[in-house]
Amino acid sequence: MRLPPKLYAVRGKAGTQAFTTPEAEAWVQRSLGGGERLHEAASRQADALLQGRGPVPVLTMPQGQWVVRHYHRGGIVAAPLLGDRYFRVGLPRPVREAHASHELRQRGVPTPRVMAGAVYPKGIFYRADLVTEFVADAADLTHLLFEEERSGPERTDVLEEVGRLLARTAAAGVEHLDLNAKNVLVAQRSSGALPLLLDLDRCRVLPSGIRVDPRAMLKKLHRSLHKYEKESGRLLETDEWSVLSRFANAGGDC
Repeated sequence: MRLPPKLYAVRGKAGTQAFTTPEAEAWVQRSLGGGERLHEAASRQADALLQGRGPVPVLTMPQGQWVVRHYHRGGIVAAPLLGDRYFRVGLPRPVREAHASHELRQRGVPTPRVMAGAVYPKGIFYRADLVTEFVADAADLTHLLFEEERSGPERTDVLEEVGRLLARTAAAGVEHLDLNAKNVLVAQRSSGALPLLLDLDRCRVLPSGIRVDPRAMLKKLHRSLHKYEKESGRLLETDEWSVLSRFANAGGDC
């Protein structure tokens, strides 16, 4: 299993293939050695549970706080048919995500650091977990725009920074092929909103120095935001759409 720098392979029971950083090694070895999957061990030890496509446990360790996500399929066909199973073709999802995360961080695109991952093969399928750094004081873009009560200037600041993130990502030669409002995480810092990209396993990463056009990612994000407008009954203002688009198309130096 080819891995990015600072991650190395760990073997578990029943053919489990895992990888880890030095900081997470002891916990990964202990969990897999005890016959548990990483998500199972984390669920038992969790300090808190976040909600994704399934429960997402948060661990507090001496080395920091981590989020342990079990991969679940999305889509109206694949989700009920396959659930959390993936075909054993090509690189497994956590390995792809580890490579993409390393490249994005090297190129200055904010995304949580990958701490560990594991693949559990069975027949023609596998299941998988991913461990990443926990980002404190953060919520996804849908929560900030459609569930929280925020002032107009605060919403504009968030959308401006998300637009900058798209511009920076495109300038770095990266296209997020599955971009939606749920995989833009926005952390609140003293300097303002700091958006980060999540769910990177379907990123297209071009050789360094080659830019991509941000409009495809912007279109995906627009489509996702329109979906949540309909679900929530809350609409973005015209100037909010304009801010997002203007900064996304302004280039990586905005």
